[in-house]
Amino acid sequence: MAEFRFEEEKATSLRHKITDNIRRAIFQGKIKAGDRLREVEMSRQMGVSRGPIREAMRTLEQEGLLYSHPYKETTVAEITEEEVTEVLIPIRLTIEQFAMRKALPLLQAADLDRLGTFVEEMREGARQRDLIKMVDCDLAFHEYVVQLAGVPNLHGTWMSIYNRIRLHFIMQGQSYDDLSELCAEHEKLLATIAAGDPDAVAAALKVHIADSNFGFLRQRR
Repeated sequence: MAEFRFEEEKATSLRHKITDNIRRAIFQGKIKAGDRLREVEMSRQMGVSRGPIREAMRTLEQEGLLYSHPYKETTVAEITEEEVTEVLIPIRLTIEQFAMRKALPLLQAADLDRLGTFVEEMREGARQRDLIKMVDCDLAFHEYVVQLAGVPNLHGTWMSIYNRIRLHFIMQGQSYDDLSELCAEHEKLLATIAAGDPDAVAAALKVHIADSNFGFLRQRR
């Protein structure tokens, strides 16, 4: 964190703005996994008291983006291969395959158009080399399907791992020389969804969520 400085906060800023600023710094890679966040230093840089900073850090710890060591300073949370393979991928696949089974009979042309818009926005992000935009559109695509299922509490369960997934996507995306590859994966998935075969969609989701991620992790070893 030595080279990165937080912007000074105005008097009207509240905990939510400080939380957003820290979260954005993490997702943009300005502060890295394992970096220590010092309340005193942040308070001085932002021009605010330590109270709202402490509250913001507590919120981000609940989101899984920070880790508070007992009797030590808070650090930016790391995401491990074990967490991705044993937790995030299985949970995502279970939720999204279930959501798709529920949503598929309800899909309208307008819904397919909306999903297509997310993919086109990903294409624009790829052209701009804007990884953050691509990741946000990627997640919006999948969140839309989860919401379409109309199952109470399903969206809340999916959102409970949202920030950890987002962090993984950003780390994963940084390894791509050509970001358009990610767009092509979503175009294939959307075409399968549009065809309306539940078994084919379930298989496509497994390839999209599980197989491609496991392949990516094997290449990093």
